[in-house]
Amino acid sequence: MLLACSVSAQNLMSYVTVNHDEAYIGQPIQMTVSVYTSTWFTSGVDVGNIQIEGALTVYFRSVSNRKTFSGKAYSGVDFIYNVFPTQEGTITIQPLAIDVESPASGGYKGIKHTIHTKPKTITVKPVPLGYNPNNWLVSSNLTVHEHWSKPPTKVKVGDVLQRTITRSAGGTTGEFIPAVIWDSISGVSIYPKRPGVNTNKTKTYISASRTDAANYLFEKEGQVTLPRIEFVYWNYGNRQFYKKVIDSVTIDVAPNPDLNMLAGIKKQLEAEITAVPEEDKPFLIFGLTVQRFVELLLLCLIALYLLYKLVPWGIRKIKHHNQVYHASEAYAFKQLEQALGQSNAYKTLGRLKVWLIKLNPEIPSMAAFISAYGSDVLQSNFNALESQVSGANSGSFNASTFKSELKQARERYVSQHKKMDAKNTKQNENDAWLNPVSPKSKY
Repeated sequence: MLLACSVSAQNLMSYVTVNHDEAYIGQPIQMTVSVYTSTWFTSGVDVGNIQIEGALTVYFRSVSNRKTFSGKAYSGVDFIYNVFPTQEGTITIQPLAIDVESPASGGYKGIKHTIHTKPKTITVKPVPLGYNPNNWLVSSNLTVHEHWSKPPTKVKVGDVLQRTITRSAGGTTGEFIPAVIWDSISGVSIYPKRPGVNTNKTKTYISASRTDAANYLFEKEGQVTLPRIEFVYWNYGNRQFYKKVIDSVTIDVAPNPDLNMLAGIKKQLEAEITAVPEEDKPFLIFGLTVQRFVELLLLCLIALYLLYKLVPWGIRKIKHHNQVYHASEAYAFKQLEQALGQSNAYKTLGRLKVWLIKLNPEIPSMAAFISAYGSDVLQSNFNALESQVSGANSGSFNASTFKSELKQARERYVSQHKKMDAKNTKQNENDAWLNPVSPKSKY
Protein backbone atom coordinates (compact mmCIF):
# COMPACT_ATOMS: atom_id res chain seq x y z
CA MET A 1 0.00 0.00 0.00
CA LEU A 2 1.46 3.40 -1.01
CA LEU A 3 1.61 5.71 1.96
CA ALA A 4 3.34 8.81 0.63
CA CYS A 5 4.69 10.19 -2.62
CA SER A 6 6.64 13.42 -2.92
CA VAL A 7 7.96 14.60 -6.29
CA SER A 8 10.35 17.53 -6.60
CA ALA A 9 12.10 19.27 -9.48
CA GLN A 10 14.69 16.52 -9.31
CA ASN A 11 11.89 13.86 -9.47
CA LEU A 12 12.38 12.44 -5.96
CA MET A 13 9.87 10.30 -4.13
CA SER A 14 9.56 8.43 -0.84
CA TYR A 15 6.83 6.18 0.43
CA VAL A 16 6.15 3.48 3.01
CA THR A 17 4.41 0.15 2.49
CA VAL A 18 3.16 -2.39 5.04
CA ASN A 19 1.91 -5.91 4.40
CA HIS A 20 -0.95 -5.68 6.96
CA ASP A 21 -3.32 -2.92 8.05
CA GLU A 22 -4.37 -4.92 11.11
CA ALA A 23 -2.61 -7.45 13.33
CA TYR A 24 -2.56 -9.11 16.74
CA ILE A 25 -0.26 -8.07 19.56
CA GLY A 26 3.18 -9.49 18.76
CA GLN A 27 2.38 -10.22 15.10
CA PRO A 28 5.19 -9.07 12.79
CA ILE A 29 4.24 -6.47 10.19
CA GLN A 30 6.72 -5.96 7.39
CA MET A 31 7.30 -2.27 6.78
CA THR A 32 9.31 -1.05 3.79
CA VAL A 33 10.59 2.51 3.53
CA SER A 34 11.39 3.33 -0.11
CA VAL A 35 13.36 6.29 -1.43
CA TYR A 36 13.74 6.82 -5.21
CA THR A 37 15.21 9.36 -7.65
CA SER A 38 15.01 9.76 -11.41
CA THR A 39 18.81 10.27 -11.53
CA TRP A 40 20.97 8.84 -8.75
CA PHE A 41 21.97 9.50 -5.16
CA THR A 42 25.36 11.15 -4.69
CA SER A 43 25.54 10.12 -1.01
CA GLY A 44 24.12 7.32 1.11
CA VAL A 45 20.50 7.49 2.23
CA ASP A 46 19.86 7.28 5.97
CA VAL A 47 16.27 7.04 7.21
CA GLY A 48 17.45 7.17 10.84
CA ASN A 49 16.20 5.25 13.86
CA ILE A 50 12.47 4.70 13.38
CA GLN A 51 10.49 4.72 16.62
CA ILE A 52 6.79 3.79 16.69
CA GLU A 53 4.81 4.32 19.87
CA GLY A 54 3.12 1.11 20.94
CA ALA A 55 5.34 -1.12 18.84
CA LEU A 56 8.82 -2.63 18.69
CA THR A 57 10.71 -1.93 15.45
CA VAL A 58 13.45 -4.24 14.17
CA TYR A 59 15.59 -3.28 11.16
CA PHE A 60 16.55 -6.08 8.76
CA ARG A 61 18.32 -4.84 5.66
CA SER A 62 18.39 -2.38 2.74
CA VAL A 63 18.00 -3.40 -0.91
CA SER A 64 18.98 -1.35 -3.97
CA ASN A 65 16.29 -1.42 -6.62
CA ARG A 66 15.01 0.04 -9.88
CA LYS A 67 11.34 0.76 -10.52
CA THR A 68 9.16 2.45 -13.11
CA PHE A 69 6.70 5.16 -12.12
CA SER A 70 4.37 6.66 -14.76
CA GLY A 71 6.54 5.14 -17.47
CA LYS A 72 9.75 6.69 -16.10
CA ALA A 73 12.65 4.70 -14.63
CA TYR A 74 13.77 5.44 -11.07
CA SER A 75 16.62 4.04 -8.99
CA GLY A 76 16.54 3.87 -5.24
CA VAL A 77 16.74 1.83 -2.07
CA ASP A 78 14.21 -0.08 0.05
CA PHE A 79 14.69 -0.31 3.84
CA ILE A 80 12.97 -3.35 5.32
CA TYR A 81 11.76 -3.49 8.94
CA ASN A 82 9.54 -5.67 11.09
CA VAL A 83 7.06 -3.88 13.34
CA PHE A 84 5.76 -5.81 16.39
CA PRO A 85 2.71 -4.21 18.07
CA THR A 86 2.88 -4.26 21.87
CA GLN A 87 -0.58 -2.96 22.75
CA GLU A 88 -4.07 -3.24 21.35
CA GLY A 89 -5.81 -0.30 19.72
CA THR A 90 -4.32 1.85 16.99
CA ILE A 91 -0.66 2.54 16.35
CA THR A 92 0.56 5.23 13.98
CA ILE A 93 3.63 5.25 11.80
CA GLN A 94 4.51 8.94 11.99
CA PRO A 95 5.74 10.90 8.92
CA LEU A 96 9.42 10.35 8.19
CA ALA A 97 11.75 13.17 7.10
CA ILE A 98 14.52 11.74 4.92
CA ASP A 99 17.58 13.77 3.84
CA VAL A 100 18.96 12.89 0.39
CA GLU A 101 21.40 14.29 -2.17
CA SER A 102 20.62 13.84 -5.84
CA PRO A 103 21.60 15.82 -8.99
CA ALA A 104 19.02 17.35 -11.28
CA SER A 105 18.40 15.75 -14.64
CA GLY A 106 21.42 16.46 -16.87
CA GLY A 107 23.53 17.57 -13.89
CA TYR A 108 26.18 15.84 -11.84
CA LYS A 109 26.39 17.79 -8.57
CA GLY A 110 24.26 16.50 -5.73
CA ILE A 111 21.60 18.83 -4.39
CA LYS A 112 20.35 18.39 -0.84
CA HIS A 113 16.65 17.72 -0.32
CA THR A 114 14.39 16.59 2.50
CA ILE A 115 11.48 14.42 1.43
CA HIS A 116 8.64 13.21 3.64
CA THR A 117 6.28 10.28 3.96
CA LYS A 118 2.70 10.41 5.19
CA PRO A 119 1.40 8.89 8.45
CA LYS A 120 -0.18 5.45 8.47
CA THR A 121 -2.36 3.81 11.11
CA ILE A 122 -2.52 0.11 11.91
CA THR A 123 -5.27 -1.54 13.94
CA VAL A 124 -4.01 -3.90 16.66
CA LYS A 125 -6.53 -6.56 17.66
CA PRO A 126 -6.81 -7.83 21.26
CA VAL A 127 -6.12 -11.42 22.26
CA PRO A 128 -9.12 -13.50 21.08
CA LEU A 129 -11.71 -14.50 23.66
CA GLY A 130 -10.99 -17.82 25.31
CA TYR A 131 -7.21 -17.42 25.20
CA ASN A 132 -5.09 -16.39 28.15
CA PRO A 133 -3.30 -13.04 27.49
CA ASN A 134 -0.51 -14.21 29.83
CA ASN A 135 0.12 -17.24 27.64
CA TRP A 136 -0.28 -15.53 24.24
CA LEU A 137 2.31 -15.90 21.50
CA VAL A 138 2.37 -15.09 17.79
CA SER A 139 4.97 -17.13 15.94
CA SER A 140 5.69 -18.99 12.73
CA ASN A 141 6.63 -22.10 14.74
CA LEU A 142 7.32 -23.20 18.31
CA THR A 143 9.43 -25.97 19.79
CA VAL A 144 9.41 -26.93 23.48
CA HIS A 145 12.05 -28.91 25.39
CA GLU A 146 11.97 -30.04 29.00
CA HIS A 147 14.94 -31.08 31.14
CA TRP A 148 15.27 -32.27 34.75
CA SER A 149 18.45 -31.99 36.78
CA LYS A 150 17.95 -35.70 37.56
CA PRO A 151 15.19 -38.14 36.55
CA PRO A 152 12.06 -37.57 38.66
CA THR A 153 11.76 -41.27 39.48
CA LYS A 154 13.63 -41.88 42.72
CA VAL A 155 12.68 -38.92 44.88
CA LYS A 156 12.48 -38.64 48.65
CA VAL A 157 11.31 -35.90 51.00
CA GLY A 158 13.79 -33.00 51.06
CA ASP A 159 15.09 -33.60 47.52
CA VAL A 160 15.40 -30.60 45.20
CA LEU A 161 15.00 -31.11 41.44
CA GLN A 162 15.52 -28.35 38.92
CA ARG A 163 13.07 -28.33 36.02
CA THR A 164 14.06 -26.40 32.88
CA ILE A 165 11.71 -25.59 30.00
CA THR A 166 13.16 -24.09 26.82
CA ARG A 167 11.01 -22.67 24.02
CA SER A 168 12.25 -21.59 20.60
CA ALA A 169 9.94 -19.49 18.41
CA GLY A 170 10.30 -18.17 14.88
CA GLY A 171 9.25 -14.76 13.63
CA THR A 172 9.27 -13.04 17.00
CA THR A 173 11.56 -11.53 19.63
CA GLY A 174 12.38 -12.74 23.11
CA GLU A 175 10.21 -10.03 24.69
CA PHE A 176 7.04 -11.64 23.29
CA ILE A 177 7.58 -15.20 24.57
CA PRO A 178 5.47 -15.38 27.75
CA ALA A 179 6.79 -16.69 31.05
CA VAL A 180 6.05 -20.25 32.12
CA ILE A 181 3.14 -20.43 34.55
CA TRP A 182 4.19 -22.75 37.37
CA ASP A 183 1.12 -24.37 38.94
CA SER A 184 0.98 -24.72 42.72
CA ILE A 185 1.19 -28.36 43.84
CA SER A 186 0.31 -29.76 47.25
CA GLY A 187 3.36 -31.06 49.07
CA VAL A 188 5.79 -29.34 46.68
CA SER A 189 7.32 -25.86 46.96
CA ILE A 190 8.37 -24.29 43.66
CA TYR A 191 11.09 -21.65 43.46
CA PRO A 192 11.36 -20.04 39.97
CA LYS A 193 14.78 -18.96 38.77
CA ARG A 194 15.72 -16.01 36.58
CA PRO A 195 14.74 -16.72 32.95
CA GLY A 196 17.14 -16.52 30.03
CA VAL A 197 15.89 -14.67 26.93
CA ASN A 198 17.64 -14.45 23.59
CA THR A 199 16.81 -12.97 20.16
CA ASN A 200 18.56 -14.02 16.94
CA LYS A 201 18.34 -11.96 13.75
CA THR A 202 19.67 -12.44 10.24
CA LYS A 203 19.10 -10.25 7.17
CA THR A 204 15.89 -12.09 6.34
CA TYR A 205 14.65 -13.82 9.50
CA ILE A 206 14.22 -13.33 13.22
CA SER A 207 13.76 -15.91 15.97
CA ALA A 208 13.93 -16.05 19.74
CA SER A 209 14.27 -18.44 22.65
CA ARG A 210 13.36 -18.35 26.30
CA THR A 211 14.52 -20.66 29.09
CA ASP A 212 12.50 -20.85 32.30
CA ALA A 213 13.69 -22.92 35.26
CA ALA A 214 12.40 -23.67 38.73
CA ASN A 215 13.53 -25.69 41.73
CA TYR A 216 11.03 -28.24 43.04
CA LEU A 217 11.33 -29.01 46.76
CA PHE A 218 9.44 -32.18 47.74
CA GLU A 219 8.16 -31.76 51.30
CA LYS A 220 5.73 -34.68 51.81
CA GLU A 221 5.90 -38.36 51.10
CA GLY A 222 3.42 -40.04 48.82
CA GLN A 223 2.34 -39.69 45.21
CA VAL A 224 2.59 -36.27 43.59
CA THR A 225 1.24 -35.37 40.13
CA LEU A 226 2.72 -32.43 38.27
CA PRO A 227 -0.04 -31.10 35.94
CA ARG A 228 0.43 -30.77 32.19
CA ILE A 229 1.65 -27.44 30.84
CA GLU A 230 0.13 -26.02 27.65
CA PHE A 231 1.67 -23.44 25.33
CA VAL A 232 -0.60 -21.88 22.71
CA TYR A 233 0.61 -19.87 19.72
CA TRP A 234 -1.00 -18.31 16.69
CA ASN A 235 0.77 -18.96 13.38
CA TYR A 236 0.60 -15.71 11.41
CA GLY A 237 1.55 -17.55 8.20
CA ASN A 238 -1.51 -19.78 7.92
CA ARG A 239 -3.62 -17.97 10.55
CA GLN A 240 -4.08 -21.09 12.67
CA PHE A 241 -3.85 -21.72 16.42
CA TYR A 242 -1.50 -24.44 17.66
CA LYS A 243 -0.87 -25.99 21.04
CA LYS A 244 2.30 -27.49 22.48
CA VAL A 245 1.92 -29.67 25.57
CA ILE A 246 4.22 -31.03 28.27
CA ASP A 247 2.44 -34.07 29.70
CA SER A 248 1.70 -34.44 33.37
CA VAL A 249 4.21 -36.32 35.53
CA THR A 250 3.41 -38.58 38.49
CA ILE A 251 6.17 -38.92 41.08
CA ASP A 252 6.35 -41.27 44.09
CA VAL A 253 8.04 -39.40 46.93
CA ALA A 254 9.73 -41.71 49.43
CA PRO A 255 9.96 -40.84 53.15
CA ASN A 256 13.11 -39.33 54.65
CA PRO A 257 13.90 -39.89 58.36
CA ASP A 258 16.02 -36.71 58.48
CA LEU A 259 13.44 -33.93 58.21
CA ASN A 260 15.44 -31.33 60.15
CA MET A 261 17.20 -30.21 56.97
CA LEU A 262 13.92 -29.01 55.32
CA ALA A 263 13.97 -25.59 57.02
CA GLY A 264 17.57 -24.95 55.96
CA ILE A 265 16.87 -25.98 52.35
CA LYS A 266 13.77 -23.75 52.14
CA LYS A 267 15.70 -20.79 53.51
CA GLN A 268 18.47 -21.30 50.96
CA LEU A 269 16.04 -21.56 48.03
CA GLU A 270 14.16 -18.46 49.15
CA ALA A 271 17.45 -16.55 49.37
CA GLU A 272 18.24 -17.49 45.76
CA ILE A 273 14.93 -15.96 44.62
CA THR A 274 15.42 -12.65 46.44
CA ALA A 275 19.12 -12.34 45.54
CA VAL A 276 19.91 -9.91 42.73
CA PRO A 277 21.89 -11.65 39.97
CA GLU A 278 25.47 -10.44 39.75
CA GLU A 279 25.03 -9.18 36.20
CA ASP A 280 22.02 -7.08 37.29
CA LYS A 281 23.86 -5.40 40.14
CA PRO A 282 25.18 -1.96 39.28
CA PHE A 283 28.96 -1.63 39.22
CA LEU A 284 29.95 0.23 42.37
CA ILE A 285 33.17 1.94 43.41
CA PHE A 286 33.46 2.30 47.19
CA GLY A 287 29.69 1.79 47.35
CA LEU A 288 29.00 4.54 44.77
CA THR A 289 27.79 4.32 41.20
CA VAL A 290 30.36 5.16 38.54
CA GLN A 291 28.64 8.47 37.72
CA ARG A 292 28.46 9.53 41.37
CA PHE A 293 32.06 8.45 41.97
CA VAL A 294 33.26 10.48 38.96
CA GLU A 295 31.28 13.52 40.16
CA LEU A 296 32.79 13.32 43.65
CA LEU A 297 36.25 12.71 42.20
CA LEU A 298 35.97 15.84 40.05
CA LEU A 299 34.77 17.86 43.06
CA CYS A 300 37.74 16.59 45.09
CA LEU A 301 40.17 17.47 42.29
CA ILE A 302 38.68 20.96 41.99
CA ALA A 303 38.90 21.38 45.79
CA LEU A 304 42.53 20.23 45.79
CA TYR A 305 43.36 22.61 42.93
CA LEU A 306 41.73 25.50 44.78
CA LEU A 307 43.62 24.59 47.94
CA TYR A 308 46.85 24.41 45.94
CA LYS A 309 46.21 27.90 44.60
CA LEU A 310 44.50 29.54 47.57
CA VAL A 311 46.53 28.23 50.53
CA PRO A 312 49.85 29.83 49.43
CA TRP A 313 47.95 33.03 48.56
CA GLY A 314 46.25 32.97 51.96
CA ILE A 315 49.56 32.39 53.74
CA ARG A 316 51.12 35.31 51.88
CA LYS A 317 48.16 37.54 52.75
CA ILE A 318 48.33 36.56 56.44
CA LYS A 319 52.08 37.14 56.56
CA HIS A 320 51.71 40.52 54.88
CA HIS A 321 48.88 41.45 57.24
CA ASN A 322 50.98 40.47 60.25
CA GLN A 323 53.96 42.41 58.95
CA VAL A 324 51.86 45.52 58.40
CA TYR A 325 50.17 45.12 61.77
CA HIS A 326 53.44 44.63 63.69
CA ALA A 327 54.80 47.74 62.03
CA SER A 328 51.71 49.80 62.85
CA GLU A 329 51.06 52.40 65.53
CA ALA A 330 48.17 50.31 66.91
CA TYR A 331 50.48 47.35 67.61
CA ALA A 332 53.07 49.66 69.23
CA PHE A 333 50.38 51.15 71.50
CA LYS A 334 49.18 47.65 72.44
CA GLN A 335 52.74 46.70 73.40
CA LEU A 336 52.94 49.88 75.47
CA GLU A 337 49.73 48.95 77.33
CA GLN A 338 51.17 45.51 78.12
CA ALA A 339 54.32 47.12 79.57
CA LEU A 340 52.20 49.44 81.73
CA GLY A 341 50.33 46.44 83.07
CA GLN A 342 53.61 44.78 84.05
CA SER A 343 54.78 47.85 86.13
CA ASN A 344 58.16 47.76 84.38
CA ALA A 345 59.41 51.35 84.11
CA TYR A 346 62.33 50.59 81.79
CA LYS A 347 60.17 48.61 79.34
CA THR A 348 57.39 51.20 79.54
CA LEU A 349 59.69 54.08 78.66
CA GLY A 350 61.26 52.14 75.77
CA ARG A 351 57.95 51.18 74.27
CA LEU A 352 56.64 54.69 74.80
CA LYS A 353 59.42 56.03 72.56
CA VAL A 354 58.71 53.36 69.91
CA TRP A 355 55.01 54.20 69.93
CA LEU A 356 55.65 57.94 69.53
CA ILE A 357 57.82 57.27 66.44
CA LYS A 358 55.07 55.07 64.95
CA LEU A 359 52.46 57.73 65.71
CA ASN A 360 54.35 60.59 64.10
CA PRO A 361 58.12 60.63 63.63
CA GLU A 362 57.99 64.43 63.23
CA ILE A 363 57.05 64.92 66.91
CA PRO A 364 60.47 65.54 68.53
CA SER A 365 59.74 64.24 72.05
CA MET A 366 57.16 62.94 74.42
CA ALA A 367 57.20 66.28 76.21
CA ALA A 368 56.24 68.00 72.96
CA PHE A 369 53.39 65.50 72.38
CA ILE A 370 52.06 66.03 75.93
CA SER A 371 52.35 69.77 75.55
CA ALA A 372 50.26 69.69 72.37
CA TYR A 373 47.68 67.02 73.18
CA GLY A 374 48.05 65.93 76.82
CA SER A 375 47.18 67.21 80.26
CA ASP A 376 49.06 68.31 83.36
CA VAL A 377 48.27 64.97 85.00
CA LEU A 378 49.84 63.14 82.05
CA GLN A 379 52.88 65.40 82.21
CA SER A 380 53.41 64.84 85.94
CA ASN A 381 53.08 61.08 85.54
CA PHE A 382 55.55 61.11 82.65
CA ASN A 383 58.04 63.08 84.77
CA ALA A 384 57.60 60.55 87.57
CA LEU A 385 58.26 57.71 85.08
CA GLU A 386 61.51 59.30 83.89
CA SER A 387 62.62 59.91 87.50
CA GLN A 388 61.88 56.28 88.36
CA VAL A 389 64.01 55.10 85.45
CA SER A 390 66.89 57.45 86.30
CA GLY A 391 66.77 56.44 89.97
CA ALA A 392 65.77 59.84 91.33
CA ASN A 393 62.44 58.45 92.54
CA SER A 394 60.92 61.94 92.67
CA GLY A 395 57.14 61.86 92.35
CA SER A 396 54.78 58.94 92.31
CA PHE A 397 54.13 57.20 88.97
CA ASN A 398 50.60 55.79 88.58
CA ALA A 399 50.46 53.37 85.62
CA SER A 400 46.65 53.27 85.47
CA THR A 401 46.32 57.06 85.47
CA PHE A 402 49.11 57.41 82.92
CA LYS A 403 47.43 54.89 80.63
CA SER A 404 44.05 56.59 80.85
CA GLU A 405 45.47 60.09 80.24
CA LEU A 406 47.65 58.82 77.36
CA LYS A 407 44.61 57.26 75.63
CA GLN A 408 42.78 60.59 75.81
CA ALA A 409 45.79 62.46 74.38
CA ARG A 410 46.05 59.88 71.57
CA GLU A 411 42.35 60.32 70.75
CA ARG A 412 42.77 64.13 70.63
CA TYR A 413 45.72 63.71 68.26
CA VAL A 414 43.79 61.40 65.96
CA SER A 415 40.66 63.59 65.99
CA GLN A 416 42.65 66.74 65.22
CA HIS A 417 44.54 65.16 62.33
CA LYS A 418 41.34 63.75 60.82
CA LYS A 419 39.89 67.25 60.73
CA MET A 420 43.08 68.58 59.17
CA ASP A 421 43.05 65.85 56.51
CA ALA A 422 39.41 66.56 55.66
CA LYS A 423 40.12 70.31 55.43
CA ASN A 424 43.12 69.76 53.17
CA THR A 425 41.11 67.45 50.90
CA LYS A 426 38.34 70.01 50.54
CA GLN A 427 40.85 72.80 49.89
CA ASN A 428 42.49 70.73 47.14
CA GLU A 429 39.11 70.20 45.52
CA ASN A 430 38.32 73.93 45.64
CA ASP A 431 41.72 74.86 44.14
CA ALA A 432 41.52 72.34 41.31
CA TRP A 433 40.25 75.00 38.86
CA LEU A 434 43.46 77.00 39.28
CA ASN A 435 45.55 74.46 37.36
CA PRO A 436 43.21 72.25 35.34
CA VAL A 437 44.80 69.20 33.76
CA SER A 438 43.44 67.79 30.51
CA PRO A 439 42.79 64.00 30.61
CA LYS A 440 44.97 63.73 27.52
CA SER A 441 47.79 65.88 28.94
CA LYS A 442 51.14 64.22 29.67
CA TYR A 443 51.80 66.59 32.60
